[in-house]
Parts: sequence; structure tokens; C-alpha cells
Amino acid sequence: MKLFILIATLFALNSCNTCIGLYRDSKVAFTWTKEKMQGSGGGGNQDVAPVY
Repeated sequence: MKLFILIATLFALNSCNTCIGLYRDSKVAFTWTKEKMQGSGGGGNQDVAPVY
């Protein structure tokens, strides 16, 4: 039953571009964190999702 709810939730979120937004946000957060840890500032990459 839990698996069914998880799959249904993923399909529902996928239909409204939520998964794409989560992917982009996590990619930008990973890049920012990596730059901060390497000491390169962390402000150079402005790859954000478009606002509709």
C-alpha cells in the first residue's frame, strides 16, 4: 500500500513540473555547496529555474 501511494505521488508531482524544479534546485544547491567548500566563492553559477 505504501508503494502504491509513493508511485501515485510521484506521478502527480511529475505532471506539474515539480520533479524538474526539485532537480534544478538540488543541482544548484550541490554546485553552490561544492564551490563554498573549495573556496571559490559560490556566487558564480546563477543557473536557476525560469519563473513562469
